[in-house]
Amino acid sequence: MNKTGKTAVVSIYPGIGDIIWHLPFFRALAEKSEKKKIYLFTRQTTLAKEILEYEETIAKVYYLNETRKFLNTIHNFPKLLKTLKREKFQTIWIFHRSPRYAIVAKLAKIKNIYGFGLGAQKIWLTSKKNIGEGSRKKDNIYKAKKFLDVNGVSYKKNFKLKLPNFIVNKELKKFRKFSKPWITIGFSCNKTAFMKNNLPYSFYRTWRPEYFSDLINLLFRKNKKKNIFLIGAENEISLAKKIKNKCVSPNNVIISCNPIITNLAILTKSRFFIGNDSGPLNLSGAMGIRSFGLFGASPPLKNVSNIHALVPPRGPVDPHKYGFNPISLEEGMDLIKPKYVYNKVKRFI
Repeated sequence: MNKTGKTAVVSIYPGIGDIIWHLPFFRALAEKSEKKKIYLFTRQTTLAKEILEYEETIAKVYYLNETRKFLNTIHNFPKLLKTLKREKFQTIWIFHRSPRYAIVAKLAKIKNIYGFGLGAQKIWLTSKKNIGEGSRKKDNIYKAKKFLDVNGVSYKKNFKLKLPNFIVNKELKKFRKFSKPWITIGFSCNKTAFMKNNLPYSFYRTWRPEYFSDLINLLFRKNKKKNIFLIGAENEISLAKKIKNKCVSPNNVIISCNPIITNLAILTKSRFFIGNDSGPLNLSGAMGIRSFGLFGASPPLKNVSNIHALVPPRGPVDPHKYGFNPISLEEGMDLIKPKYVYNKVKRFI
């Protein structure tokens, strides 16, 4: 594919992991664009502005007020149209099959409009290539790979997320008194952790506080000199305290319900990470940290070699077995016992 000029990318998937695992595709599109940078349009729940602040291929992040409600579209699309016109993009890539963003791109007179090309969207695209009807029920990463493949854009499996050393050093000043090794635990109830106003809509993916406490006590039995960080969202501090209060060495358990940049810095210095299938696990995996994910109510991540899936004794669960009803704690997360997790991680302490 030839150079694409000033380029916008639309990704409306809501999670932190959705942004992280799409980085290889964003970087590949940036390589083809003006100044090797893209302008990313995504949802606020991804925290892309904070996570990608030091990503060289991202020129700017815009947050979309994305919902499927018609009135929302009427209210917010004029603002988006104004932004697209002001930025004078030559190319836009839409990582979704909805026609709405293709329509607004057409109204903004963007020369090259690429999308999945399924259903009504294909009417508004400038490219007639599509990812194929057989891709509809595939996962988002499969669709993204197919999207770039059919349009002749090569990409590398490179989702490594990095922080500049000066940022890491600045953020960790307050934690200098805590000797290493550090172990980090992601106890968050939320798939999109660190949000100020988050709600526990992913509660069924969560280990109980007493399970985390039991695991931490097992870790201290092996080595009492270690320090364990509990990282989560600012509004989850009460949950973190429940975990800490049942630990045998509470002085060695540090609660870090801080802004995401602080917790990213902590991850860079951690020996390993253990946590629920939520934002912190995805971030840890993307930073190259040895990570152990508790997959009791969701399918394990398969595209990251340093994320090790810990599943119930009967194996990975099927979260869609009964439609989209969540798997209860008793049938999922509760079956992953602290002793089992300890046995999987103890040789890395």
